[in-house]
Order: sequence, then structure tokens, then C-alpha cells
Amino acid sequence: MKAVNVLLAVVVSALLALLVLEGGLRLIGRGPQPSLNEFHPRLGWSKRPGTDVRRKSTEFDARFQVNEQGLRDDPMPDTKKPEGTFRVVCLGDSFTLGFTVAREDLFVDQIESWWRSQGRAVDVVNAGTEGYSTDQEALWLIENGAAFEPDLVLLFPYENDVYWNGQLRYERFPKPRFSPGGELETGELEDPGRREPHSALGKLFFPPARGAADAAHWFEPIEDGPSLHKDFAPLLREPPAFLADCIARTRGALIALVRECERLGARLVVAPIPAHSAIDPAYAEEVFKDLRMGGLATDLWSADLPVDLFLRTAADLGILALDARPALRAELEAGTELYYRHDWHLDPAGNRAFATFLERELDRLEVFPPSHAAQRPGRISVPASGRARIWPWVFLGLWLVAGTTYAYTYRREEKVAGSYAKVGAMLAAIFAIWLGGLALLDALPARVSQTLVLLFLTGVLGFVVYKLGRRVFTIGELLKAFVERGHWYLMPLVVVLVTVGSLLIVAASSPFVAPFIYTLF
Repeated sequence: MKAVNVLLAVVVSALLALLVLEGGLRLIGRGPQPSLNEFHPRLGWSKRPGTDVRRKSTEFDARFQVNEQGLRDDPMPDTKKPEGTFRVVCLGDSFTLGFTVAREDLFVDQIESWWRSQGRAVDVVNAGTEGYSTDQEALWLIENGAAFEPDLVLLFPYENDVYWNGQLRYERFPKPRFSPGGELETGELEDPGRREPHSALGKLFFPPARGAADAAHWFEPIEDGPSLHKDFAPLLREPPAFLADCIARTRGALIALVRECERLGARLVVAPIPAHSAIDPAYAEEVFKDLRMGGLATDLWSADLPVDLFLRTAADLGILALDARPALRAELEAGTELYYRHDWHLDPAGNRAFATFLERELDRLEVFPPSHAAQRPGRISVPASGRARIWPWVFLGLWLVAGTTYAYTYRREEKVAGSYAKVGAMLAAIFAIWLGGLALLDALPARVSQTLVLLFLTGVLGFVVYKLGRRVFTIGELLKAFVERGHWYLMPLVVVLVTVGSLLIVAASSPFVAPFIYTLF
């Protein structure tokens, strides 16, 4: 029986170590992201009805609630258009879905709010799905358009659509494809099954192997140069040979979309979403230095080329098209940040700028019939500023509780004012390290920031071991004794007490180190 208890103690200790590592990996953004999607036999994937997930990073915090129809939209028991309503269907990828913003900050919902504030009976349906290319967006309308009865269809393509419009798989996931003439070439698709790891440890130690299919999506734009993913090929001024078929099939997807809109009696407008590097020259310079475009001279590529391609193709097919670049560049020159720094999507201010542009241009195009003319001036809501600033209240609360506790505990040795001053100084140092560290990490490339976090944690923990000195051996003997005695049920309590106690001992050894130790808590 003792052998079993010893084994259990070892197992519990190992599990605790794995849990700590799992938590640490999730803390630095290496954890698995929740999925909104499920396999779809025609589209490849679609949003799972009833899904409610939250995605967080150092830059954004967004909640996704998918309604009964598989849309990030208001509850919708059925697809029937209310009588007297002008319905707008928005097709797009993660930008249209709003991958990094709350719904109130998303341009799709912003423009709907604007129109409704004008007294228009309008309903905007958000059919955006992350990872979709133009062909999937066209097929979604073919499959669902009749049910939703749109009067206006807005298509928001992005630069990587061009390459993926020519593929039968998006990485490992099957997807539809159109011929250059606009005919659907695929039918029922094969379910690839689930392969994504459920944990940060699984993601770290068992990453999906890159096979021949994945390697086929990479190429060398210059001889003996760095590899580049093929979805960046539309940015090259001298496009590689494989891109010609992708461009032809992009045109085919738009042809299919035009045909379906004509069948539905809906007006079609295309508004390509520019990449960050197409709007911000400084960011374009960073992209050039990044590994994705490393080794390529700046005159060999341009982030404007994909937008130009969509605008030119739309003009050839007689589709109304809108160019948002001048409006977004003007906003940037006025001092408004439009995109996240690490993530490539529009931030809340960028969504608002894009919504304002759309409202102005669609009003100029007179997309609404006289029966739905504006009854009064509209207004667009101001987006949230991002992360809620609750830290001042947390600081004050901690200062009040900890200061009062300290003052009461040392009431004979310390003056009340001095007690609150000491606690306030310590908390100020802790918050400065935390908030300043977050600001620094946000300003640096993701790889650099993650490396700095690991170095910081390693440095602090290394200093802890150094300051503990011979106590480390005492701690080891204590843990060994509990394992040998088979007290497996006490291992979690012992590990927590030893860890906290060790950190507090080190924190008490130096007022300069203490804020860093307390920041870890």
C-alpha cells in the first residue's frame, strides 16, 4: 500500500508541475484558441449555432455569440425578412466577422446603427466567417441568399483571398472552388476531423506536423532567398506563375457572385479591406523587415496590389466598387491608430473609420430606394477605447485593505500615515512594473515580447533560487519526505505553501526585489 501512495505522490507532484506550466503558457499567449466553427459539407466550415466563446490577447478582448442561423448577429429564429425592411447582407472573412472587436465596435454593426438612427427600416446580416475566401463567400450566398432575401450585398475581400481562391484546401481543411468562368467545381467535401490540441502543452509538444500539403503553400520569391507563404504572392510586382490561376479563379468567384445577386434581385457592392501595410508606411517598413518579406527589396512588392486587383476586376465585371484607402490614410494622418500592432485586424477606431467611409460612399451611390430615405441625421457610436481602465480602482481597493491591515498590525511601531505611505509605494512599484511591462510588450513584436516574458520569469525565479541558497536543499528534502511517506493527498498544499513561503522570504530580503516578486502574484 505504501508503494501505491508513493507512486500517487509522484504522480500528483508531476501533475502540479504540468498545471503550472500549462498556466504559464496560457499567460504568455501560447494556449489554444476557442473555435467558433464546425465542418460544413459544402463550404468547408461554418460557425456553430449557439456558440458562445471569448478570445483574449494583450490587445483585444472579444466575445462571440453565434445565433440560431450560425451568424454573429442578433437572435434570429428564422431567416424571413420582416415586411417593409431593407436587408443588407455582408460577406467577408474575419474582418467582417469582427475577429478582434466587440460587436458594438464592429463596422458591420456600426453602419447598421447609423442607418437605424436615420429612421431607416434596415436589417444588416453579418455573414462574415473567419478564414473564408471570396469563393466561400459567393457560395454562402448561393446556398443561403434566397432564405435571407437581400436587397443589397456588400462584399469585403482581403488580400489573402486571391491565393486561397485558387486552392481546394485551406491548410488541412477542404474548401470549394470556382472555375475561371464562374462555375462551381466542387460538391460534397470530406470532413478532415479534429486535430487541434486542447491544451497549451499539447500545442507546445505536439504541434500539427507540416506535411507535403503544407509545404506546397510556400515558395522562394527570389533564388536562394527566404521562403514566403504563397498568400503573400499577390503583393509581388512580378507575380509568380502559379498566381495566374488564382487570379482567374478570383474573377470566377466574383462572376458567380454577380450571377447570384442578379438572380436574387440584389445590388452588389465590393469594398476591399486594405491591409495595415497599405495604409501605414511605417508599418509597411516593419513588414519588410519581418521574416515574411525578409530578403525582398521594397520595390519588389506593394501592399496596394491586392486592393488594385479587386477594384480592377470589379470594374471589368461592372460591379460597383469602393476604395477605402484614401479615407483610412487621412484618418491615420490625423493621428488615429486604425489597426492593432501585433494582430493585423482593424481596431475599434479602425472599424469606426471604415464604417464612416462606407456610410458616406453608399449614401453617395443611393443604394436605398425612396421608401427607405433617411428621416433625420444619423450618428455613429464612438467605439470603446479597448481595455477597460479598472486598474485605478483595483489599486485604491488594495491600498485601502492592505494599508489598513498593515497600520493595524504595526500600530505600535508605525504611524498610520507612514503605514499607508509604505503600502502605497510598494503597490505603486508593482503596478508600474505590471502596466509598464504590458505597454512595453504591446510596443514590441510578438516574438520579442514572448521572449522577454520568458527571460523575466527565468531571471526572477533564478534570483529566488539564488537568495534561498541552502534552503533549496531543505525544501527538496521536505518534498522528498512527503513523497517517501506516501502523503500524496497533502502534496498540493505542501507545494503551494513552499512556493509562496519561498517567494515571501526572498521578497523580504530586498526592497528592490520585492515589487518584482509581488508582481508574480
